[in-house]
Amino acid sequence: MMFKTQFPNLITLVNLFFGFLSILNAYISNYSLACYFILLAAVLDSLDGKIARLFGVSTEFGKELDSLSDLVSFCLAPSVLVYILYSQNMPGISGELIASAPLLLGVIRLARYNINENENTSYFEGLPTTFNAIFICSLILYIENIKIIAPEYSQPRLLLPIIISSSFLMVSKIEYPKFPLLNFHSGKTNSIRLLAIILVLLSFLIGILFNQEKSVFIISSSGLLIAGIINHIFIKEKVHINFIRRIIKRN
Repeated sequence: MMFKTQFPNLITLVNLFFGFLSILNAYISNYSLACYFILLAAVLDSLDGKIARLFGVSTEFGKELDSLSDLVSFCLAPSVLVYILYSQNMPGISGELIASAPLLLGVIRLARYNINENENTSYFEGLPTTFNAIFICSLILYIENIKIIAPEYSQPRLLLPIIISSSFLMVSKIEYPKFPLLNFHSGKTNSIRLLAIILVLLSFLIGILFNQEKSVFIISSSGLLIAGIINHIFIKEKVHINFIRRIIKRN
């Protein structure tokens, strides 16, 4: 019984340990490995809560432990990577400020999520810290690969405004879908999301076969961010416009 109760927390601690390993590898210039440790942490982060609910052992302690682990693995670790790779030689403290965006805005995102008891059960308000970390890792893996095979086309500093922008999405009002339940009988929306994830995984596996997994990775993660923005601009705003039109017609 004790193992069943603490097993989700153990997964969360492994997530935290992977974040720690990412930071260590960033400092010894193993940048790709540092990114992959963050990605492994993201996989575990998607599992611990689901396992806790499956076992019926969700606790406030587990939720707080999860947030603290996310702070290290998806806020601090990406910021360390960005600083070491791209911004440490910038003048004054500008490099430190830029690199701290995933950390500072991620902390705000986590705190807001923890106190928002009425958060939509199907969507996150703002880009989750996990998704932002995955996006940053996909950028780093892609640009570092370009630096190896075609250094003349590599412009790493161009990543900095993109990383700052994605970090600000974490504290925005833009909605992003939650990870679906692992079955096809929990509604049409859940099935579509699960099918989309399966297709992305298949694309990633095909990319590995043709040595194009980094391209598939950056396209998939970028597509998620852009889809949320498009949904907010063209669908949410359309609802607001239609609502205003109805009010005008009534008057």
